[in-house]
This record gives sequence, C-alpha cells and structure tokens, in this order.
Amino acid sequence: MNYKIYNNNSPEWVLLIHGLGGSINTWKYQIEDLKGYNILAVDLEGHGGSDLIKHRHLLSRTADEINEILKYENIEEVNIISLSLGTLVAMEFAYSYKEKVKSIILAGFVLNLGIGYKALLALVEGFKYIIPKKVFYPMFANIMMPKKNHKKSRDFFIRESVKMKSAAFRMWLTELFKTQFKLKKYLKVIKENRLPIFLISGKEDYFFVNSVMKTYKKLDEASLCYIEKCGHVCSIEKHAQFNNLMLDFLDDYNTPVLAA
Repeated sequence: MNYKIYNNNSPEWVLLIHGLGGSINTWKYQIEDLKGYNILAVDLEGHGGSDLIKHRHLLSRTADEINEILKYENIEEVNIISLSLGTLVAMEFAYSYKEKVKSIILAGFVLNLGIGYKALLALVEGFKYIIPKKVFYPMFANIMMPKKNHKKSRDFFIRESVKMKSAAFRMWLTELFKTQFKLKKYLKVIKENRLPIFLISGKEDYFFVNSVMKTYKKLDEASLCYIEKCGHVCSIEKHAQFNNLMLDFLDDYNTPVLAA
C-alpha cells in the first residue's frame, strides 16, 4: 500500500483515508490545516500509487495493511479522518484494531442505507461488468453530485478516477454493497469501547443524508454536523468549514503542536 507521511513533530497522529476514485491528493485542502498533527495518508488498493491484489477480503486486508504500516512506522494510535468509501475502511479498522484508534471522523458516511438505496446499489453491482468504468463513474458521480455547487468535487473525482484500475473500481463497489450488512457489528465495537465519532455530511448528500442521521441515533458517543448547501464530498466542496469542524473535534481529544 502506497502511503505518505507528513511529520510535523507532533505527539499526535491522524490517518487520512480517501474515497472511491480518490488518492492521497484528495486531502490537499486539509494537509496545511493539520500542521499541528503528524499525518499518515494512504492510497487504497488500486488507487493512486497502490497496486491491486485480485483476491477476496479486500476490506479486511486493507485494514491489516494499514496496521502493518502503523507498526513499521512505530505509530501506536491514530485519529482517523475518512471520506466516502474510506468510511468503510475506517469502520473495519476500528473493528479489527480498536486499541489503535483514538477518534474517528466519518465524512460522507456511506453505510446504513435504506432498503430502496440498497436495492439500487444491488442494481449497480449487476451493471458494473457491463458498463465501462470510464462511462459508469462519471454517470454515477453526476447522479450523486448533481447540483452546480457540487461541480468542483464532482470534476475532481471524475478526473482522479481515470487513474483508477477498472478491476479496483468493481472490487470496491462489491465491498460497498457487502459492508452494508456489517454495520451492526461495527457499531457494537464502537459503543463498547466508547470511541469518539464525528459524522460530517453535506446537507445535499441525497444518497446518504438520512443514513447518517440513522447511524448517529445509534451511537451514544457520536457528534453530527450537516454542512448547508454542500454535497457528498464536503472536504473539497466546503473545505474551509469542514476543516474548522475537523480541527475542533480533533483538538477535544488530542494535544496538537501549536503554531509559533
């Protein structure tokens, strides 16, 4: 797994996990504002500089690979900041390695879909081998982020998706579908270990906005914020507001290095 470290000589670490079609570059609006923290940013399999292994258990394998990076870099504990598909990885990592998680930010959370959206996702699963990625991804991005003010984040992800391997696109879609049925076990571990969770969602994230509220109501230690006039990729579309929310949450649970 390809990764990049930004060492800001801090006692605290954040782990950045991007969404489908993204890469480490997804976080270009956050890196500077996170200067009070050391940063570990990863490329998911088949994205950015990471190769794809055509094998089962992609999600659990990804969590294991991140854990190996933490061990190699002598990082004992991380605050996870995740986006879209990355929220699946964040939940899987917290489930498998809860002792290494200090807090979790879930932006554009994609679990806990209603029956109708699960049916739609199942339909997407069926068509993923028929429609080429170069057609499918722009179409899917325009459905998820349809408004004029979503254009910046929509164009960014369509542009980044060109670099993603088609097999990776199909495999991660499968994980997105399968993981919808694993939420209960994830929430159980989070509640038992009282892990701080912050759900951030664009108010115009039509696919997932109701799912975020349903999940929030199931978590005693969770916080929730909707960003007005914002779509799915809130970390890009409303990055200044997102960063303020992100830092306020992180600073509640950490001791960052203060700017001189």
